[in-house]
Formats: sequence, C-alpha cells, structure tokens
Amino acid sequence: MEMATQTAPGRREQILDAALRLIGRSGREAVTHRAVAEEAGVPLGSTTYYFDSRDDLLGQALEHVARSEAHRYVELGMELRKAKTPRQLADMLLGELASEAEDRTTYIAEYELWLEAAHRPELREAATAWCDAVQLAVAGALEKLGSDDPDADASLVVAAMDGLGERVLSREESPGEATEEFRPQLRRLIERLVA
Repeated sequence: MEMATQTAPGRREQILDAALRLIGRSGREAVTHRAVAEEAGVPLGSTTYYFDSRDDLLGQALEHVARSEAHRYVELGMELRKAKTPRQLADMLLGELASEAEDRTTYIAEYELWLEAAHRPELREAATAWCDAVQLAVAGALEKLGSDDPDADASLVVAAMDGLGERVLSREESPGEATEEFRPQLRRLIERLVA
C-alpha cells in the first residue's frame, strides 16, 4: 500500500514543486528531505524514494523548472514574434517580467537554482538549455523586427532582462510598478539594436 502511494502519478512533481516553494521562501539551504516532505504534505519516505540526496533533489528541481520554462519560452517566442515595433517588443518583455516576478517565491527559486548550477557543473546543461530557449524566443522577435545579428542582440536583451529581474526582486513596490521605471531604457536598447 505504501509503495503504491509513493509511485502515484504526479508525486515526484508534487515534491519538486514543494522544493521550489521552499527554495523561493527560504533559500537552497532550507532544502532537506524532511522539510520538502512537510511542504509537499507527503511522507518522508516519498522524498527519499525519488531523490537519493539533497543534491539530487536540488538538481532535479533545476531540471524540472528548466524543462517547464523552456517549453513556456517556445510558446512565448511565438507571441513575441507578433511585435510590430521595438517599443511593442520591449513592452511585451516587461509585461512578461512583471508577470513572472509577481510570483516572487517561484521567481526567487529560479534565481537560486541558477546559482546552484553555477556551483555544480553537472547542472549546467539544464541551465544552458533554459537560457537557450529564452534567447531563441527573443532572437526570433528581433530578427522579425530587422536585427542584422539577432542572436547577438538577443544576448544583450536577455542579459538586460536578467538584470532588471534582479532589480525588480529587490524593490518593495509591485513588479508591475518596478518594471515601469525600466520601460524607457529597454525600449531604447531594442530600438538601437534593430535600427
């Protein structure tokens, strides 16, 4: 009976989602099998069944969110390609950033997992795939707007968005209010890249 509970569909994802919530609220250091099991509302044996160690749990959490975000950015790329002007693309990107940052816990967890990948070479492939998906989404939109080097230009835009994301997280105001401050700068950057 216990084994059937542990292998129930979705249990692994439930545990990974709980780990992400815990990371977002309290940092990577807070992740233990016991804390994640409590957060997920599952028996401790469930976490040890799916994850051999804390490092395994953190690594799989990064891979889980990276896969999810890569799929999301494929869809977002199609939306970004609908931008008819550099200003419209900047506004779409800032809207996406504000929307992502609205869920602070998840957004912080994603940054924490990037830091984890920086310390663990075996996680860099998942982190790189995630970054590539973001860059590809932005490059497609920049190419459509007339960029003569969309890949290089997308690197600049994505780097700017990452920096803006960090600044938005450090602000007390809502993500929507915080991103408004950066709207003119991002518009200017994109306008210059596709001019």
